[in-house]
Amino acid sequence: MKVLLTGKPGAGKSVALNKIVDMIGRNRCAGLITTEILENSERVGFKTHALYSDEDFILAHKTFDKKYAVEDFGVNVEDLDRVFAKEAETILNNDNIKFIIIDEIGRMQALSDKFKETLDKLADCSKVMIGTVCYEDEIDYIRDFKKRNDVTIYTLDLDNRDAMPIEIVRVIMSEDDLYLSKIALARYYKKDPSRYEYEGNKVIIHSTHGIRIVTKEKDMYKCTCHYYEENGVCSHILSLIM
Repeated sequence: MKVLLTGKPGAGKSVALNKIVDMIGRNRCAGLITTEILENSERVGFKTHALYSDEDFILAHKTFDKKYAVEDFGVNVEDLDRVFAKEAETILNNDNIKFIIIDEIGRMQALSDKFKETLDKLADCSKVMIGTVCYEDEIDYIRDFKKRNDVTIYTLDLDNRDAMPIEIVRVIMSEDDLYLSKIALARYYKKDPSRYEYEGNKVIIHSTHGIRIVTKEKDMYKCTCHYYEENGVCSHILSLIM
């Protein structure tokens, strides 16, 4: 299964993808997440984070050499190739990694033949791929990837972007009845704000099975419940991010 989010610039693809990663368990994911670099509210570059290796690099910047370039941004193909290859090796050889995260399949990434080769290798493995892809189809490789028989495209816009992540998670986890029951329980908790006590980066939740404590460190949620220990996510965390 391959699920790709697309949409016009500003639709919220990366935000939605990060929300999906939190819902399915960040410690069960590996791959790349890319964010904007802003200076005085101006976009001057892009930073990429590798989920498993926890390595960051500047993917593109206006000050970079323009040997590889998209618009005004020089693209750092060397680090993209190196970090993605290392992350892909983990994905293919670590059974604890269940989900491949790719943000994004876009014009900058398509400058690299190594990136495309590695992405094709990952797409042919049995693990679930979830990613973002550019809205335009002017690049042959991206257009062909989007047309793969095993790819489902979801188009985000301002009206659906808040509701879309949980709907996509339902599709991805449709065969896991226990996980789906956790979504239902999270909705039940969410209806009662009195269950929650907020203390800095810690949330105390009065659940149906007693008190549970959720914390967030370096973008990763953690919970004291047993289901979290085995799955990296739980109804308590889901109730906070749904």
